[in-house]
Amino acid sequence: MRAVLYEPALRYVVGDTDLMREQYEEIARLASLPNVSVQVLPQTLRGYLSVHDFTVLHLDDGMPTSVQVDNAWGAASVSDKPREVGRFTRKFNALTASALPPEDTPEFLQQLTREITK
Repeated sequence: MRAVLYEPALRYVVGDTDLMREQYEEIARLASLPNVSVQVLPQTLRGYLSVHDFTVLHLDDGMPTSVQVDNAWGAASVSDKPREVGRFTRKFNALTASALPPEDTPEFLQQLTREITK
């Protein structure tokens, strides 16, 4: 599992500071798993920023790689067409290239925790 989280989404306060701290801790815990990579896309990024949330699904058992794109109205569209999968794979690669390296995620989350508890 590879995820890229946009910094403003992490800064948007939902609940109180205890809840936010727990959320940051859970993301850090998940990011420490051997099969999980979490990167933060800085708000000050210079690079690609996706307009919509999307997921590239690499499935087993002979299932084709697919892409799911979510829009602002709650609708989702799914495709396994190679051209679409390739297009969103390139977008994901651009996002990961613009994001902080995965090894920086725990420290970034700790910094957010310090900021919300001030």
